[in-house]
Amino acid sequence: MKFTKMALAFLLAFSTLQAEGTKLDISAPAPEVLSTYYAAKAQSTEKVESKLKANGFSILATTTPVKGSTVITVTNDELKATNTWLATLNVLVNEKEVRIQNPSYFGAAYLQDKYTYGQFSGTLKSFQKALGDLYTVEDEFKLLKLPHYQFMMGMAHVEDTIEVGEGEDLETKLKENKYVAYTLKLPNGSTLVGHNLRSRTNKFLLKIDAAHNAHILPYRSMIKEGKAVMLDPKYYLAVSLPLLSMTEFMKIASAPGNIEKDIKRTYK
Repeated sequence: MKFTKMALAFLLAFSTLQAEGTKLDISAPAPEVLSTYYAAKAQSTEKVESKLKANGFSILATTTPVKGSTVITVTNDELKATNTWLATLNVLVNEKEVRIQNPSYFGAAYLQDKYTYGQFSGTLKSFQKALGDLYTVEDEFKLLKLPHYQFMMGMAHVEDTIEVGEGEDLETKLKENKYVAYTLKLPNGSTLVGHNLRSRTNKFLLKIDAAHNAHILPYRSMIKEGKAVMLDPKYYLAVSLPLLSMTEFMKIASAPGNIEKDIKRTYK
């Protein structure tokens, strides 16, 4: 009986370690494959927010794209200095874990040849101090291929943005708008906007059992020189969900169009 209990305890401990993935070592050389996200042990939203603030992050918004998934959007000086889509990162809090967008992964995807592995070590160290040990997850993609990522031949790249608004009064339209989660002025004068999509639009996450990656939202647009643009959802959803199969992509075929409509509605 004792042996059985000890063996069971060992197996449970082993399976837990396996599920956690590989622990992040910031000083290690660049890996061949990057984890899209890092996961930390489960904590309350209030505790996570407090620790993030204490470690140099500014909290821009706290949202709930789908039930049971709270998303905290953060920024810091290192992220803002990129003047890109990487100026903000999202942190997911649910009952099982805390999950963050990996700045190394999205840095490689967004910055392309301007990216050097390790340049966001400061941000990752701050996340470690705030959340504890960080572990890789099942979502991943090859580092060398991320700067040229596309879901399949003929589909969108990172530079394939969609215009969603035009005019000198774009930022005025964002004030007191329930579909705007946050705005962030960047050093180069552009403005990054986080959008609350309609609840029925957010349900695409449930169709592909991806509530554990709900921190791909809020969706963002960028205002610069009188124009607002967004990343093509056929790019952003795919790079954010690298395990997405063609069958799953077809299940959410209406999502890219619905997201675009939601964001354009904000600027009308």
